[in-house]
Amino acid sequence: MHAHPTSGVAPFDINSIFRAHGQQFRRQHRLSREQHRALDDLERCRTSALGGHLYRCKHCAAEVALYNSCLNRHCPTCQAPAQLRWVEQRKLRLLPTDYFHLVFTLPAALRPLALRCRRPIFDLLFAAAAQTLLTLGGDPKRLGASIGFTLVLHTWKKDLQFHPHVHGIVSGGGLDLHADRWKAARRNYLFPGKVLSRLFRGKFLAGLIDLHNSGALTGIDQPALLNLIRSVRNLDWVVFAKRPFGGPEQIVRYLGLYTHRVAISNSRLLDVHDDRITFRTRGEGTCSISPDEFIRRFVQHVLPDRFVKIRHYGLLAPSHVNTHLKRAQQLLSQQPQSPELNHEDVQAQSRTTNPEPPSTDHLPRCPHCGQRALIRLTTKQHSAYHHHSGAPRPDT
Repeated sequence: MHAHPTSGVAPFDINSIFRAHGQQFRRQHRLSREQHRALDDLERCRTSALGGHLYRCKHCAAEVALYNSCLNRHCPTCQAPAQLRWVEQRKLRLLPTDYFHLVFTLPAALRPLALRCRRPIFDLLFAAAAQTLLTLGGDPKRLGASIGFTLVLHTWKKDLQFHPHVHGIVSGGGLDLHADRWKAARRNYLFPGKVLSRLFRGKFLAGLIDLHNSGALTGIDQPALLNLIRSVRNLDWVVFAKRPFGGPEQIVRYLGLYTHRVAISNSRLLDVHDDRITFRTRGEGTCSISPDEFIRRFVQHVLPDRFVKIRHYGLLAPSHVNTHLKRAQQLLSQQPQSPELNHEDVQAQSRTTNPEPPSTDHLPRCPHCGQRALIRLTTKQHSAYHHHSGAPRPDT
């Protein structure tokens, strides 16, 4: 497999790996229905199998056929437009306040169970993280308010190994119990790390027992489950917390980086051969594995059918959008601007007043000059082009 010669385009793409090795992988591995569908979609993405249209580049005047995208949520090449739409929608539900970034992670000993029982364990991970935040937010000794937050599930490490965790963006404050006052958290502190960790651990393990009693956990009997719980109940569960820099609009973009991210992007591929794939991990680190192992790691992160990986809670819950959320926005709009705005906050507010032109990062590049300047030709132009040039017409 060779690098793409076009300027500005990632030299390798993940979909080509699946096209080259997907059939052999299917013969050697047992896959779920969702994994089969993901592989099928990614192999066909932007090929003649899905049809396409003819475009002309405004920069170099080249005419090129571009094929349609698969739109599978696990496809590395199909997420940018969906991410941009999501960010624009979330701006309408923006709380003009400070935010904190939190990450709730399952211990390594629980990962095999999560891999085997994806849907119930992922649901429990969301529930335990959400209950932890809602409980601490509503505690009069902590904040005593209804906070708002969004949680996003990720299941991977940088080397594509299975590592389920949820990212959250949490408002730095909330509505008091009577919904007549906004109670702000301290700018550099939300909740104590140890308290977050222990409460999250307790709620998850209690939920794990409930799942077993309901019959939702397959392949594990009660003695094995109790041994597993004993092995993790005295560990310090990792809950990472920090205050992200920037203003509220930056926070939405910041979260947008997480909502539509897949296990690996094309830009991280460093070298692709028939027997070896090398990609960037963290910092200057790299990982080299066989194509079979690359696909095996990738399909671990295919989510169950219709599983919702982005969820909103508290003030941001769908049931509160037209009530508590609007009240919070109203109260925050009446507050004086904080004198402690940092440089990034000022820049973000300037962009809100003088918005930047819409991003073109999601638009396709011209394969000849590398510019994002392609315009779709009309049917008449399309027919004339094929009549005079003899260029192959994409399937429609």
